[in-house]
Amino acid sequence: MPSVFRKRLILTLISVENLMVCYGAKTVLNQINLSVDSGEIVTIVGPNGSGKTTLFRAIIGTTPYNIGSIKVKPGLRIGYVPQRLHLDPTLPITVERFMRLIHSMETDSFFSVLETLGISNLLNTQMAQLSGGQFQRVLLARALINRPDILLLDEATQGLDQSGAALFYRQIEDILRDFGCAVLMISHDLHVVM
Repeated sequence: MPSVFRKRLILTLISVENLMVCYGAKTVLNQINLSVDSGEIVTIVGPNGSGKTTLFRAIIGTTPYNIGSIKVKPGLRIGYVPQRLHLDPTLPITVERFMRLIHSMETDSFFSVLETLGISNLLNTQMAQLSGGQFQRVLLARALINRPDILLLDEATQGLDQSGAALFYRQIEDILRDFGCAVLMISHDLHVVM
């Protein structure tokens, strides 16, 4: 009887080697090595001020680095949920309008993501009227609209209570299963992440 062997194709999405980032004379990151493969969830844990956000900014190209290399898979689609996003509370923008600021959004993908995260009922709600948990789910949905290969979450549960953070992380597990993207996230709370 013949045997069938399956080999799961593992593709490295992001590779960081010997990274150093300095702000003037201050070294923020030194000799950082990191690799994220397709289908993985990787969590970076550390205290506030330890350079976690700087690492993300270097990966997405908004912070220059001094030494080392960052390699990303050609054509890599990144979904990014920032640590915080400040919107002027007097800005009259609904959830739908905010979501549609993405230029390459497909209609089927748009409604699918909203349904998955349970926020389709919020489309006509003003962004300024959302609770903290609703606001974070809207940011997460916006990051998922274009079906990213990897989702970067920069302390995306900041400002949520423990039950809200736990619910958010459970949704991340569902996203990994449903969307098939890798997840690279930052947290300072190892207990909640675990």
